[in-house]
Amino acid sequence: MKPTYEIRIGTLAGFDTLVPQLGGVPAELLARASLPPKCVRRPEILISISTLVDLLNVCKRELQCDDFGMRLAEMQGLRMLGILGKLLLNGGNLDTALSACHRYMVLHNQADHWRLSEQGERLHAQRISHFSGLNDTDQYSELAMGAACRLFRELAGTDIRPLQVLFRHAPVSSMQRYREYFDTEVLFAQERDCLIFDATLLRRPINAPAPSLINYFEKFTHGLIKQYQGDIAAQVRTLILQTLGAKQHSLAQISRLMDMPVRTLQRRLNDLGTSFRQLLQQARMETARWHLRASSIDIGLLSASLGYTDVSAFSKAFRSIHGSSPLQWRKYQREIN
Repeated sequence: MKPTYEIRIGTLAGFDTLVPQLGGVPAELLARASLPPKCVRRPEILISISTLVDLLNVCKRELQCDDFGMRLAEMQGLRMLGILGKLLLNGGNLDTALSACHRYMVLHNQADHWRLSEQGERLHAQRISHFSGLNDTDQYSELAMGAACRLFRELAGTDIRPLQVLFRHAPVSSMQRYREYFDTEVLFAQERDCLIFDATLLRRPINAPAPSLINYFEKFTHGLIKQYQGDIAAQVRTLILQTLGAKQHSLAQISRLMDMPVRTLQRRLNDLGTSFRQLLQQARMETARWHLRASSIDIGLLSASLGYTDVSAFSKAFRSIHGSSPLQWRKYQREIN
């Protein structure tokens, strides 16, 4: 069976603001892509990548806006990271923050992942797509690349600009528009989608957050928990998935986010016949199985994204449940499919 590639609807952050500015009605455009009118207010909802691609192309046509993907990217940043954005406000440098973002995206975007690598004095941020067979994905590519560039700037300085930007597709807007957005040389028809930066940026400290950003994340956390009101196991599991990438998924951390004493949380989960440890294991293994079956992600990155200390710990946990190592399980799944 061909896997379905899904992505958080938080990828559309800013949609309800941008579309009216361009003369459109958000609910009407969402309906054209078979999406409910208020879905963008629930950023944790998952939609298929094909639906997202369709919506972006509808907006491009109906609004006569060839650079819709980049315009939407301009309205994004830390807010698209959910609770991880809140955790990143605690300080550190860009290297630490990007590593956490990198792991987070593995868990919340099945459509693609990023490969970060230092090559000499350069940092390469390469976008690697998991899906194939979709046409007209240029708007999505520009949204993803533009949002990544904006994330760098919001984390560590508005003066940050890539040394070079590479796109696999041909330009769909004017070259002037690409230069305005990325403030650097942009090349097309390349072998990969990639942002190239000066590697010294990794040592930059994280920007001090504005009060409005802190307030946003507080409301986001409470809203996310409220979505699963009455289902404490679902609340815990959702918060685990939000915090794994930052390696802040401990029982104590989840309890703090829920504003609940640790012992109270443990007792309530026990009353449901489960435990924090079981929910953590379920969240990890479900995510691991999907990626091993449907993506080309490196086992090391997958292990880190799931919050394991090293690959051997991940392999041991996976083998105890599935009877084989992650690599063996991946090989078998590809043979039978």
